[in-house]
Amino acid sequence: MLGVTAWSGAAAQSPLRVSPSVVRLGEVALRSKNRVEFTCVNVSDRPLVIREVRTDCTCTKPAWPKAPVMPGDSVQVSVVLTPTDRGAFYKTLRILTAPASPEPVQVVLRGKVY
Repeated sequence: MLGVTAWSGAAAQSPLRVSPSVVRLGEVALRSKNRVEFTCVNVSDRPLVIREVRTDCTCTKPAWPKAPVMPGDSVQVSVVLTPTDRGAFYKTLRILTAPASPEPVQVVLRGKVY
């Protein structure tokens, strides 16, 4: 997998821990399909469900398991990024859970489209 940065304070208090929290894709081709996966771990003491993965734009399509994630278990979330504009990008994904986190957990996709 690609680069990882430190967790934000809000993410550290969340029942869901995500790794990596920042994915550096480097240079990608215009309209190419770029699949990224990250791991979500339930660090709480009760089951939780990933309700939604919100994205900045329609060029990112997330997919995730809908079943509850038991305490200590992990799931893979995948995102397909198909850039439609050239230049640098910084896409934020917000993961919403039930029960709700104090703040949504975030994952960032970074890179440049040529």
